[in-house]
Amino acid sequence: MKTFRSTFPKRLALPLLAASGLFAGTTANAASYPETVLADKPAVYYRLEDPAASSIITNAVNPDAYQANVMYDDYGSFPQFEQAGISSNSVSFHLYTPEGGTAQKSHIEVPFAPELNQTGPFAVEFWARASSWGSGVRCVVGNISGFSDGWWFRQEAGTTPRWIYVQNGGGIYMAGGNITKNEWTHLVVTYDGTTVFFYANGVQTWTSTGTIPSLNNGGPLCMGGDPALGGEDFFDGNVDELAIYTNALTADQIKLHYAVGSTNIAVPPVAAYVVADPSPASAYAGRTATFTVNAGGTTPLSYQWYKGNAPIGGASSDILTFTCAYADNGATYKVVVTNLYGSATSAPAALTVMTDLTLESSTASITRNVGSKAAFIAVPGGALPVTYQWYKGTTQIPGATNQVLWLSNLQLADDQTTYKAEIANPWSITNTEPATLTVVPRAVTVPVTGYAKVVMADDPVAFWRLDEPNGSATAVDATGSFDGAYTPGPDPEDIVTYGVDSGIPHETNKAVSVTGKAQIQIPWALELNPHGAFTAELWIKPAVLNPGPDFIDVATSEGLAGSGPHGWLLYQMLDNTLVWVLFSQNWNAAWLGAGPAVEANTWNHVVLTCDGTLFYSYFNGNLVAEQPYGEFVPNGDGWTSLGFRFDGGGSGFEGAIDDVAFYNKALTLQQVQAHYAATVRLSASQSGNDLVLSWPFGTLQQADQVTGTYTDVPTATSPYTAAINTTGSKYYRVLVQ
Repeated sequence: MKTFRSTFPKRLALPLLAASGLFAGTTANAASYPETVLADKPAVYYRLEDPAASSIITNAVNPDAYQANVMYDDYGSFPQFEQAGISSNSVSFHLYTPEGGTAQKSHIEVPFAPELNQTGPFAVEFWARASSWGSGVRCVVGNISGFSDGWWFRQEAGTTPRWIYVQNGGGIYMAGGNITKNEWTHLVVTYDGTTVFFYANGVQTWTSTGTIPSLNNGGPLCMGGDPALGGEDFFDGNVDELAIYTNALTADQIKLHYAVGSTNIAVPPVAAYVVADPSPASAYAGRTATFTVNAGGTTPLSYQWYKGNAPIGGASSDILTFTCAYADNGATYKVVVTNLYGSATSAPAALTVMTDLTLESSTASITRNVGSKAAFIAVPGGALPVTYQWYKGTTQIPGATNQVLWLSNLQLADDQTTYKAEIANPWSITNTEPATLTVVPRAVTVPVTGYAKVVMADDPVAFWRLDEPNGSATAVDATGSFDGAYTPGPDPEDIVTYGVDSGIPHETNKAVSVTGKAQIQIPWALELNPHGAFTAELWIKPAVLNPGPDFIDVATSEGLAGSGPHGWLLYQMLDNTLVWVLFSQNWNAAWLGAGPAVEANTWNHVVLTCDGTLFYSYFNGNLVAEQPYGEFVPNGDGWTSLGFRFDGGGSGFEGAIDDVAFYNKALTLQQVQAHYAATVRLSASQSGNDLVLSWPFGTLQQADQVTGTYTDVPTATSPYTAAINTTGSKYYRVLVQ
């Protein structure tokens, strides 16, 4: 076997650096960190003080029991022992790919033992220090036999990297605080038989009550990564002082452990050094190029990237990302890493800029109802910028130059027409495969009366009245092609109740209510998850306030393919406020407030709009929050679900749902307010000596007093012109029936 080793500075024999003394009073009676831990009687305790090249890791509670095995990478380079840590040493794991080789991973594992996997109270405690993070998640410590059995701690990437504790089988997903690279964090999870608590650096950050933690049914306890997680990556950083208890540590014990450990972190001063140089990169013109350096040394570290020998303004982190142009082809990039004790310069890495134009996916054939909308999308890859031109058959469609082609008010004459897009960038042109549109008669025609007229006047893509008779299997889309299915849950109490009284003003049509895991499931369609502007609108009436332990899933249009969730969720939170969760497909989510705390048995009108630049949230006709579009990615594969999350996680909504509508545009504030009032907006303008009145539907009425009596204006249609009365007042309104 060939030998490959990364170059690290030798560990300096210097005294331990104490922390700032913040915990001096707390730790006065603690002789050392290991004595503090052992005093609380852990079942196993891995100090990770073992010498270099160790193959067996000892257990400080009993050196002859529960020994751990070291699983080195292919080159025998990692894990590395005798690294600075808590009290003295720690173990270091490293993800790297040798030039021309395969990705190297390493870990330590303790063979399965029933004593370390009990149903009763327990606690897990360790220290972790992240050296880097990638685009996904990395396992730090895991005790699982499968993705849904046991528990594991992970390092989550994204805009704000976090420590996460997961028990998929128990539905537990808890955040333990943000990660600062190259800084130690004390992580503890306890379970007292009722509640799971997560602590980071002595502070309780999350709880989950009422769920039973799932058991590891045979897998080893792992440090640095867990092969049982499959696609989840391994850790890059240090782990130290792992202890598992068969009792739940108290908050005071955890605070003491953190205080003692914090004053005994062994961090000899080390000059900045490069662990792994940036790798050569390839990127398409107009898309993001990324270079990453892995550096070590005493923190804080500072970074300065260079293009050739010219510094890049603002490029001062360990990751360099930028939108590359074709002119950047062949340029080299390097970084200088600096701390108080010295600096190091990475080797330069070259950028190759490509100009190819590819298709990520072609247009798909679809079947839609008469009167419905239809949408086709072209998803190009390769170099940017791109332009689009859509064709019906071989005929160019004037003005159809967006990524998504929208068709409205389909008729049987549109049946079996084909559509394709020509996509071009400055270097090449390609075409999508033709997609066939099949148009069929509507199976059920829904009467448009009352509130439905208000909604239909604003041209929704889909509209579910949810007024079907008892026992119905289908939630009919009144305007489009996107029928849903009433879906009771697996338990007897998970039911759909029909014929519930609506709370919409002036409305007599009925609603439905759901309990437990009952829901309305609507298959995925591009029209319900458009790229760009859209609106989601619904009426809800919670039956009970949130009993915990989890968020309540009111509605969702979310998928999970690729590198994380995408789409949106509407949650009822533990404090009974409503929140929209907007996913970006990399386990990041933006949280947008959807309104104040709801009251039990009270109807509410909830709306999310997006104009392609900003999201807006409305509650009962009022704008309550807004935020930028950000990195939001529309749902690309999961169905829309009303009442419960589509993937079976979380807690189901308990209450009534009525008149849900989706649009391929952002409703205005005036439209939202008109929907909340279940009426139409009457517009007035002056033309010379005349008043011009406009309204979408309904009967125009007039009166001499604002309080009435109002009478119909004979034969009035919109727009209606009336002479301005100079001798008295005239009042107008629209009657919606």
